[in-house]
Amino acid sequence: MATSDRSATAALWALLLGNLIIGTGVLLPAGMLTAFMADFAVDAGRAGQLMLVGGVVVGVGAPLLAGWTSRIDRRALLSFALLLYAAGHIGTTLTTDFRWTLILRGLTVIGAAIFTPQAAATVGLIVPAERRGQGIAFIFIGWSLASVAGIPLGSLLADAIGWQNTYLGLAALSAAVAVIVWRVVPAGLVSPRIDLAAWLRVLGNPVLLVVLCVTLLSMSGQFTLFTYLTPILKGPYAAGTQAVSVTFLIVGGLGVIGNFIGARVAGRFGIAPTIGVALSLMAAGLAVIGIGYGNLALFLLGGSLWGLGGFASNSLQQSRLVALAPMLASATVALNTSVVYLGQSLGTAAGGRLVDGQTHLMPWAAAGFMLAALALSLLASRMAEER
Repeated sequence: MATSDRSATAALWALLLGNLIIGTGVLLPAGMLTAFMADFAVDAGRAGQLMLVGGVVVGVGAPLLAGWTSRIDRRALLSFALLLYAAGHIGTTLTTDFRWTLILRGLTVIGAAIFTPQAAATVGLIVPAERRGQGIAFIFIGWSLASVAGIPLGSLLADAIGWQNTYLGLAALSAAVAVIVWRVVPAGLVSPRIDLAAWLRVLGNPVLLVVLCVTLLSMSGQFTLFTYLTPILKGPYAAGTQAVSVTFLIVGGLGVIGNFIGARVAGRFGIAPTIGVALSLMAAGLAVIGIGYGNLALFLLGGSLWGLGGFASNSLQQSRLVALAPMLASATVALNTSVVYLGQSLGTAAGGRLVDGQTHLMPWAAAGFMLAALALSLLASRMAEER
């Protein structure tokens, strides 16, 4: 089912805004980690569990919820996900015990587990098939913008008005976007059910599984360091709050630029080679950070390379999966979303083992994940050619 161009455009913008809110909420604890550490008297490894719990819940929940909610009207489901997000962030501001904060974090990100993959699936219902890939890439710009504007702004606001008020602001924006989604996304859209046969076909396809492992390892590499950037920059780098926010802004801004460059280059040279370049950029950037550990200028240089490759690889991975198996796109969208968040959790856990006393090793651990992802990406290309 495809709607009129004007209605489809309005719906795509609403879904982009939703991903901006969802992405900001998912990544925001990384920007406010020191605020959580101070308020709850926990160390960085413990505070980082906010990212770990979120990643596990969305990673496990995304494919399950994709099946359980397939017959629910998309407009109602997406609006509900944003309202749940709003309610969860409001509830979190009322907690004084870190254990309850973790529990509420897990409940809150169920909204993310629903929204992101189902927004992508909804694109296929409102635009023609030939524009589907372009539409999905467009709504995922919201995630890129979350790292550019949402995370730096959240870090500044947490320092100025506290993490609780920052969460309340995010809750208000979530509710507002829920209203927008309800008003502009057409009613009556229902996704085809992802049956057991589709899941089995994905899980029985070695090439798709290797590509999914590339996503897992590349996200693990990024979040080994990303989750703990705030305490690291304020610690060994002696950076102030504004410098931390500017760093997030630079890395995220270059991520958006990399996303646009990656999309153009992939159209000319191919998706897999472009992903290889993106992974190489991230590995090189993380190595530069490791070599110049403690030097903010070298961190910005390495972070710039990391940013350029980061978002290009994430968005292109989904395009790669769709190109490899177009008929299984609904299942691979859900699984790739799941693997993104599981990678976030794995990276957060790996970084948590090093953040207390061995932070100088974190960039190298992250680069190791990235090089493993690059090796698997090359293997997937060879396997695809031999099929």
